[in-house]
Amino acid sequence: MNTLSKQLPLLDKLKKLHLLYVEDDPQVRAQISEFLGRYFLSLQEASSAEEAISLFEEKRADIILLDINLPGKNGLTLAQEIREKYSDTRIIISTAYTNKDFLIAAIELKLTRYLVKPLIGKSLLEALEKAADEYALLSESRDFVDLGEGFSYDKVHKLVFYKNEELTLRRKEKQLLEFFIGHPFEVVSYDILEDAIWEESSTTKDAIRAQIRNLRKKTHPKIIENITAIGYRLYRSET
Repeated sequence: MNTLSKQLPLLDKLKKLHLLYVEDDPQVRAQISEFLGRYFLSLQEASSAEEAISLFEEKRADIILLDINLPGKNGLTLAQEIREKYSDTRIIISTAYTNKDFLIAAIELKLTRYLVKPLIGKSLLEALEKAADEYALLSESRDFVDLGEGFSYDKVHKLVFYKNEELTLRRKEKQLLEFFIGHPFEVVSYDILEDAIWEESSTTKDAIRAQIRNLRKKTHPKIIENITAIGYRLYRSET
């Protein structure tokens, strides 16, 4: 896959990837975001490490471009936190100056590249291409869950697709689906669903049935199988 990836045009490599850009300077952030927006499937912007973490947990990025000098928590600390949990996310760091300690830390964190500002189109795109090639190699074993009838779930980005189109689910619908995906061979009772999804707030069997009914309407009738008098089970492919 790595050889094939290197033969593809840059746009083809990046157009299916999600980028998170972290920069506290609004003018620089707007300029670079406008430049990169045409290349990626999606681009999210953050002005601080805290905002970046929140966005990343909501929708995991494949590539992160971040500045070292952020207010509060710096870029290297953010990169370290992400790297501890996600080894395949590619990280490119930018800085206004060269610092030996930062360079050593960058090597230890296995960052894709260390760019010195100002970010220039050619060097930035070369770094992003390198990140895309690395990501393609690392993502060969990424899991997509077959949900039947053309529907699938991307575990990495926590997204539901119908063929190649992203599907929008309400929060409880998505929580239910993700719980079933996390327990693929289990028959799950109403009580378990209530404890897992509704936690401290109580609900009723009718409310749970309604959420599952809504999920079926947005996907297909067999995505959640009803096991009479017991509970539910996730769709299982026969292939």
